[in-house]
Amino acid sequence: MGFKARNFETTEYIEEELNPKKIIIISCEGSNTEPAYFKAIKEKLSEHISALIKVEVIPKEAGASEPKDIVCNLDEFLHTEYDYKNEYDDELWVVWDREKVDARKENILKILPECREKNYNIAMTNPLFEFWLLLHVDDITKYNTEILFINDWDTPSKNRRYIDKELSNILSNGYNKKNFNSDIVTKENIDKALEQEKLFETKIEKIMDKLGSNIGDLIRNIFKT
Repeated sequence: MGFKARNFETTEYIEEELNPKKIIIISCEGSNTEPAYFKAIKEKLSEHISALIKVEVIPKEAGASEPKDIVCNLDEFLHTEYDYKNEYDDELWVVWDREKVDARKENILKILPECREKNYNIAMTNPLFEFWLLLHVDDITKYNTEILFINDWDTPSKNRRYIDKELSNILSNGYNKKNFNSDIVTKENIDKALEQEKLFETKIEKIMDKLGSNIGDLIRNIFKT
């Protein structure tokens, strides 16, 4: 059975004898790291994936990086490119960071009811997506949680934050937001991240004000683990 009517850039097919699998559509806030991460999962770990995935990359335009913009972009994709009818019990996800800005919290709280009404699942990390990545590659218990939560600028250069610096020190090829290091994406590393994530807040309402992530909810649905 094919999905020709789904109008993706590259049509993907399922063998005739198999039942249709749901598609997980992921709309990301970032234009580099998050889309590259999910694409790496799709390309490198396809044998572990039990669902077809369409990763929608949100263009990083000036003034268009707030949660409401990510929701609007997903709306537009579903109504124009995807012709969404929810016939296959697909999952719709928006991925964004909490960040340390009071206005950011207000904007997220405003958009939550709309996401729930539209059945848009939310994957959020506090402070940033890089915290979720750090869970992949190091023993998180050795870190000071307050320092992780503050995620202050590295001194004296102040051109990257604390967690970015840690990732760069750990990874053999370093870490660069604009050039994602896909070495992070292995099944072993993801399993490690899923376990370590449980040490922190995993509910949206709690993540809003504390160190945590619920990216694992999305990942488990991809792998069905």
